[in-house]
Amino acid sequence: MIRKVIYTTNAIESLDFSVRKITKDQQLFPTADAAMKMSFMALQNISKR
Repeated sequence: MIRKVIYTTNAIESLDFSVRKITKDQQLFPTADAAMKMSFMALQNISKR
């Protein structure tokens, strides 16, 4: 049970780090839609790996 929680936490932290790494260069988004599109594209790229 504890291992499952640890593995889940590591996966979430890894995903969070990857999204932050991709969106770090763009600190200011012109619209909320632009931020959502960037997040969506980042998640697609991460899921391919």
